[in-house]
Amino acid sequence: MPAHVLQYSTAAAQLRPPRCAAPLLVTVDPYGSDTWRLDPIIALLREGALGIIPTDSFPALVCDVDARQAVERLYAAKDMAPTKQLSIMCRSFADVAEYTLGFPAPQPGRPDAFRLARQALPGPYTLILHASKRLPKQCVDYLTGKAKQRRTVGVRLPGDPICQAVLAGLERPLLCSSVHVEAGVGALELPEAAVMLDMFEPRGIDFVVDAGVTVAEGSTIIDLTGRDPELLRAGKGDAGVFLPDPVYA
Repeated sequence: MPAHVLQYSTAAAQLRPPRCAAPLLVTVDPYGSDTWRLDPIIALLREGALGIIPTDSFPALVCDVDARQAVERLYAAKDMAPTKQLSIMCRSFADVAEYTLGFPAPQPGRPDAFRLARQALPGPYTLILHASKRLPKQCVDYLTGKAKQRRTVGVRLPGDPICQAVLAGLERPLLCSSVHVEAGVGALELPEAAVMLDMFEPRGIDFVVDAGVTVAEGSTIIDLTGRDPELLRAGKGDAGVFLPDPVYA
């Protein structure tokens, strides 16, 4: 582990919520039949916890959108560059409207991005939109606390029932960053809860939600901040939903 991450991990452990002397592992049905088991996770998130939950793409390291110390711990836990931007995981289009400047206005001869988003979401997409002032400032240096306002943000409305239950219970969006566990050359990633717990416990996480082993793939990333939609990464979601055929081809 890099020295600066080890240094911050010690401090991060001291910032854990009172009930998090050790990470909590909660096992749930992937189809959402026992979401009541998530109540302790939701309570911890309200107290500023940092943990891993399943999504409809890769699992995600998450914290409450307004929990500043947890955001700093997230950067340290993933050893992310200070300029790396976190995505925001929303409950609904109402959250998207609050934390972004919305979808681009329809233009003659171009698809209506909002209409397409309503058709595609919830689903395995990350949409890049202009950020509103409501979005918390991005951490620039998690050791000094210096920050600046974000101009854009990746927005997710996941279709995973466990993820949706956590968001609904918290009643606020989550800041998130995907968790990767390589399964081998040329293979999709197969994240397991025990592996993620071993990886991130030394870095100060507070919980892992285990919904079983699933074949995972990254979300499809579409930039909607320019003149035309731009495909930044092809993933699980069908990029053709947002891109005209000639562009996508």
